[in-house]
Amino acid sequence: MHNRKILIIGEVYVDQHLDIIENGYSTSRLGGIFHAARSCDALNIEYALAYYAPDYLVKDVEKFGIDVLRASSIFRLGKVDKAPNVMLIGQSDESGNQLYENILGRQAEYVSMLPFMQVLDDFDPTDIIIFPGRYGNAGILSNLSNYEGKIHIDMNYDCDDILDLDTIKIQTVFLSTSSTSFEEFFKEISYDNLIKYFDKKNVSQLLIKENRGGSWLYDFKEKTSYEAPAHIGEIIHSVGVGDVYDIAFMSEMVGTNIAGNMAFAAWMSSLYAQTIHKENVELIVQNIEDFVEMEGIRVPWNERVNYPIYMAAPDFDYVDTEKLDILEDSLLYHNFKPRRPIQENGQVNKEMDMNEERAIFAKDMELLSECKIMIATLLYNDQGTLVEIGNYQANGKPIILYDPYLKLDNMFLKNSCTYYCKTKSQVIDAVFTVVSRMVKNGE
Repeated sequence: MHNRKILIIGEVYVDQHLDIIENGYSTSRLGGIFHAARSCDALNIEYALAYYAPDYLVKDVEKFGIDVLRASSIFRLGKVDKAPNVMLIGQSDESGNQLYENILGRQAEYVSMLPFMQVLDDFDPTDIIIFPGRYGNAGILSNLSNYEGKIHIDMNYDCDDILDLDTIKIQTVFLSTSSTSFEEFFKEISYDNLIKYFDKKNVSQLLIKENRGGSWLYDFKEKTSYEAPAHIGEIIHSVGVGDVYDIAFMSEMVGTNIAGNMAFAAWMSSLYAQTIHKENVELIVQNIEDFVEMEGIRVPWNERVNYPIYMAAPDFDYVDTEKLDILEDSLLYHNFKPRRPIQENGQVNKEMDMNEERAIFAKDMELLSECKIMIATLLYNDQGTLVEIGNYQANGKPIILYDPYLKLDNMFLKNSCTYYCKTKSQVIDAVFTVVSRMVKNGE
């Protein structure tokens, strides 16, 4: 591992996980730049925090940062007034949109307290990573015009004031397909156009984290792209995994091997999503060459729409389809292309004659043939869904059976499908696994 002294700049939040209940209460923990701090601590990297936070968090930040996560130094750049910096999280596993809500965040006021140049003089970092916020990103970058180390920016949130900056040399821009910046500015742009955009911004490397589908990097000096897989485990939470990825990649644990560093970062992210344990990190570090060579999941963001998904279910207007609606939203969130035959082709009713029924049947069969995967959702014991499963199974295409109400008690049906899933998160994992195999095989 190369020697690193990393300065982490950003805000400290309290992450309130509304969907993770312990002892009758939703789970809380320090978030914001503390996710990156946990990664530095696990990898034994020397680091310091330069942060903004409300007054009530200062003692916790200093105690937890120094005593628990072994930060070399902690600098309070400023305080946050009129807002508690509490982030509500509705869907921690990120099987779909995580439903972040920054309580009173729009009225927050930022008051600077410490000159940034004093932080640089006191800590003298080799690398700086900025997690942007509304505390003044452009102002901090303007102080780095003569800085000789490497600057990295996690350009995922609150980046409006730095998108147009092109005078400061940036080593790495990290961008996540799950972020508001990607959604607002880059979602409809091809990767080729992203390269053209950031090529004008004095950026050395652009790294796009594609969630459970892996990651992609473009090196502007070499004019070469790299990619690495993701590793899916039992996800408890996905909050902060991207920050952990950033630090692991910057650590250059695999030396100058860019794809290797990306693969290592993916392992660190996977461990963090399962609640990180230092002994697990040490196991990977001690056997790093073996781990970075493991295949994993690779599904490029732009290719996901090429694998349409047939959603078999009793999707009728007289049925409660909430589970189906939520699943569709989650698939769209991950840039897949779900197809709902009844919504697209129409619903049969008693007033229709045989010709009208056959016309809808023909359209459904055509759609069934077009789709590469089926997700069959058992809202109840629907005959049509079972017939669709049998038809698809006969064609040898992968079927993901989703049993949200845990009603399935038929061994034959369960084992006729490629995957049997009890939760939406398991369904999303299965989709990524199936599509990754198809991408690899050129299907």
